[in-house]
Amino acid sequence: MKRIRSVCLIALVAFGVPVGAVLAQNGSANSPSGKSPYGVITVPIEKVYSHSKGYVIEYRKNGMGTERLYLPLEWFTLRVNMENPRKGELYKIRNGNVLPYLAVYYKDGKTDHVRLYVRDNSHPTWGTILNGVDLDDQFDGVEEITISR
Repeated sequence: MKRIRSVCLIALVAFGVPVGAVLAQNGSANSPSGKSPYGVITVPIEKVYSHSKGYVIEYRKNGMGTERLYLPLEWFTLRVNMENPRKGELYKIRNGNVLPYLAVYYKDGKTDHVRLYVRDNSHPTWGTILNGVDLDDQFDGVEEITISR
C-alpha cells in the first residue's frame, strides 16, 4: 500500500507539474501582458423570479438592502455564430450547500456575459411574480449590468 502511494506521488509530481505549467502558459498566451482581459463581480442571490421575458434577480448589497437586476431571456438562448455569442449562461447547482449566485463578466468596462448559478425550482430562493405585476418594460433594451455595492 505504501508503495502504491509512492508511485502515485511520483507520477503526480512528474506529470502534474509540467501539465499545469503548460496550461498556465497557454492561458496567458492570449494576452500580451499575461493578464486576463476580463473582470468579474460575483453577488449572492436572495431571490430569482422567472418571467416570460427573462429572469429577475434580487441580490444582497454589501451593506443593508437588496437590489434588482433584469436579465433578458434572449441572453440565455443558444446562438450558433461566434460573431453574436450568447450573453447569459444558466447553471443548475445540484449538490452541496452552495447558495445561488450571479457572476457578471466585464471586458473593456462593458458587460460581456453573465453566469447565473441557481438551485432547482423547489429551492426557497425561487420566487413567484404576482399576477397583475407588469415587468415587461424592465427587460426592454437591457445591454449593460451595473452591480450596486
